Amino acid sequence: MLSIAVIICAYSNQRREQLHEAIRSVQEQEHRPDQVVVVIDNNESLLHDTREFFPHFEVVPNDGMRGLSGARNAGIRRTWTTVIAFLDDDAIAEPAWLGRLARHYNNPAVVAAGGKVLPLWQGGRPPWFPEEFQWVVGCSYRGLPQSLHPVRNPIGCNMSFRRTVFETIGFFREGFGRTDQDAAGGEETDLCIRTRQRMPEAIILYDPEAVVHHRVPTGRSTWGYFRKRCLAEGRSKNALVESLGAGAGLSAEHIYVTRTLPKGVARALLDAVLRLDPWGLPRAAGILAGLTLTVAGYAIAKLSRRPWDHMSVRTFQPIKVVTIDIANPPSSISLVSEGKGSYGGIFCLVRSGVQPLSIVELEHPGPVVETAEVLSALGSLRPLSSISLDRPCHGVAVVIATRDRANSLNRCLLSLFDQTRLPDEVIVVDNAPASTATADLLARQYSGRVRHVLEPIPGLGRAHNTGLQHVSSDLVLFTDDDVVLDRYWVAAMSAPMEEHAAVGCVTGLILPAELETRAQVWAERHGGFGKGLRPRTYDLGANRPKGALFPFTAGQFGSGANMAFRASALKQVGGFDSALGAGTLACGGDDLAAFFSIISGGFQLVYQPQGIVWHHHRRGEDGMRRQAYCYGVGLGAYLTKILLDDPRRLLRLAAALPAGILHMAGPFSIKRLRLPSDYPKRLVWIERLGIVAGVPGYLRSLSKMRRDDRARSIASSSNAIASKET
Repeated sequence: MLSIAVIICAYSNQRREQLHEAIRSVQEQEHRPDQVVVVIDNNESLLHDTREFFPHFEVVPNDGMRGLSGARNAGIRRTWTTVIAFLDDDAIAEPAWLGRLARHYNNPAVVAAGGKVLPLWQGGRPPWFPEEFQWVVGCSYRGLPQSLHPVRNPIGCNMSFRRTVFETIGFFREGFGRTDQDAAGGEETDLCIRTRQRMPEAIILYDPEAVVHHRVPTGRSTWGYFRKRCLAEGRSKNALVESLGAGAGLSAEHIYVTRTLPKGVARALLDAVLRLDPWGLPRAAGILAGLTLTVAGYAIAKLSRRPWDHMSVRTFQPIKVVTIDIANPPSSISLVSEGKGSYGGIFCLVRSGVQPLSIVELEHPGPVVETAEVLSALGSLRPLSSISLDRPCHGVAVVIATRDRANSLNRCLLSLFDQTRLPDEVIVVDNAPASTATADLLARQYSGRVRHVLEPIPGLGRAHNTGLQHVSSDLVLFTDDDVVLDRYWVAAMSAPMEEHAAVGCVTGLILPAELETRAQVWAERHGGFGKGLRPRTYDLGANRPKGALFPFTAGQFGSGANMAFRASALKQVGGFDSALGAGTLACGGDDLAAFFSIISGGFQLVYQPQGIVWHHHRRGEDGMRRQAYCYGVGLGAYLTKILLDDPRRLLRLAAALPAGILHMAGPFSIKRLRLPSDYPKRLVWIERLGIVAGVPGYLRSLSKMRRDDRARSIASSSNAIASKET
């Protein structure tokens, strides 16, 4: 006898009311379910709340891997019925929904059935959004059957399976499902393809009369989400092909691309021409852009296969980061890491007080490295006479922009207040925070010592400008919240500007705080944060380096995690570009543009290796792909910015292009040669793709910046008028 259960998975407190409506729509089904299971994915408060509201339903936590696949599998393990249906937490099922699905299982060949998903646009349907791409928002799209018909797979929001599928084929593959951090999916497609491979006669039906309505919040009706979701779909399709083969993984997509999309473009163009629809052309462009982005996501993922998925990789051993002051060196360095095994070597800064002398990288079997071994590799070194950096003839301010990283910020501030020269002002810019953690930390531990400034619009360039507006000192030092500052940092970064009035910017040495993971070693080799131990001065006169790339290769000057400016000089060249930086659509480039502007504005830029910060690179290898991509986007955005500022630079850039290609990809490229042997080539190509993406990225970010500025100006004017009236 047929019995049917409904599983609803949820994870977000923000969708609590929507979850309740989804559950109530199941309660109101004409065909009553035999069992309802609600799975809450890693959210204790939502779990408790849902159990209180619906005490007669099974509300259970996800006891598997985090994500939609894990949550669905947790629900399946709780059911006992012959058929299991799935409904999303932001969907509402029509009363006849479950009955329409259940009736198809009277045919023993049917192993799965799904239905139509209609969008409920919370902010109205965008007129540019093509129906062919409604899968972007999890809904039925043009190209699906208009009547009952077999399909490769149903839509995840509205689907059902016989229990025998899970007993024979297995559960949803947990590597495919979405999480709250990743829009890629494809888990139901993977399951259905595996089912058809094992059960060739099985039938999977699409019934457009089995209807659910799926909410589409305003955030998902934007171009930004459209782009993100198309790229994610390309990644998931690549994963399917890698797992199941191109014939199985992309058979339906071939028909969709060769038939549905060309018809969609033609239809949109006809709407524009015959019906004078102003949105016809944007819809056609949307179809072409969606296809391009999906293909790009597929290509990027194909280049992004991890080498250890296909071959063995040498076991990684962490590297211990240490400092030796030759004036008072330790006798030895232990490579034993309590609770973590042992280190495979050291990364050692050898210094004499404030002066860095050398960096030694040494593989060693352990368990102890004698300091004599390290120093013998350097030859004869003697302690230098004490160098004084204390020339406090100017006030010094420190600006730190942060976003929801209170623990890292606290670590940075502790090192800031342990300086040989304390700053006169400390400004922490809280950039578009999602919580009060930063404000709470500053009020609790740094009251009276740190000024807390809120900047609600995200973007590192904007946050730095906000900090600049709140300082009174002319010397302003900038650093990130994920660094630890060397004790001489404030004094060392201030000294060149106090010595010479022509100096408008100072950059410093950035060293790794730890090298505990392979990803951190990759980041250190790739980023090239350290620019050497020799001071350098750059300008357009006597200190101009030879070559066509100066000053366009602004990365050679330093990095935004360790920079200082004369405030008057920085303001003279326009400050930071608020359309650039982490947190914007341009992803980065704010520091590069500022360095370029300082030199182009006639000021000197000094690289000061005595100003040292220790940077905590990202530990996870999964974050390396985005980091490499963002490096590229930031570079492309920066180059786009300087061309828009002065189009006459195009000829100089074009002339420098061959040298630029050799700099990045030539056989003797320093950038290439410093990469370790196990650095994935895919990351190199992803960075290069990012450079291309930086052009539209900056244009979009610039447009958004202008909209934000207009909105802020209007709000400020309204507040001023209201203040006068009162």
